[in-house]
Amino acid sequence: MSATKSTWLQFLPAALRGDPVVEGFLLAFERVLVGRLGAFRDGYPDDPIPGTEGIEERLTRVGDLLAPRPGDEDSARTPEAFLPWLEDMLAVPARAELDGETRRRFLRAALPSYRKRGTKQGLIDSLGRYLGNAQDVQIYEFEDEPHFFQVEVVVRTRSAMTLARIDRVVRALIDQLRPAHTWYSVRYLVPTMQIIDHPTEEEPGILLGVNTLIGSQ
Repeated sequence: MSATKSTWLQFLPAALRGDPVVEGFLLAFERVLVGRLGAFRDGYPDDPIPGTEGIEERLTRVGDLLAPRPGDEDSARTPEAFLPWLEDMLAVPARAELDGETRRRFLRAALPSYRKRGTKQGLIDSLGRYLGNAQDVQIYEFEDEPHFFQVEVVVRTRSAMTLARIDRVVRALIDQLRPAHTWYSVRYLVPTMQIIDHPTEEEPGILLGVNTLIGSQ
């Protein structure tokens, strides 16, 4: 007979608690239904199905299936294999080029994003979510072209392959989120040089032609 005692024996009449058949019957059901939350919670060596979770154990983590939690440990968030189902359920734009953390950012923002869907700000937020910074996205509208808009995206790469991948994702997101009657163009801005300037009261900062020169020699 197993050295492990079922915690369910306490709910039986005293006359049945000493019956080894009843005890084994309850123990088997407790292991399958409750898992390691019950009599096997300390990892007994006589566990008949080691490594297998009980139904109640799985139910305690049902909430994690619906919690993308970008940046958290995998054990406390939606499993990678479950992301496509969650994206379909929430109608979140999904692309094969997106990494797992980016997909989780889109899922986390899915519900708040619905109220902005089809708007200029909603498009900026979504593109910024992919690029990592909404400040890198600008959208311009024109009075002489009422249904046209231009998207300007700042990219910090010189790799043609990386830029091509970014372009595919950016255009796919725009196509999914823009109003159906609109059309657009995308322009990419690549910074070639940056001057980092943090002026203070004591130091006026960088002033070209006054205290700073740019030249080849």
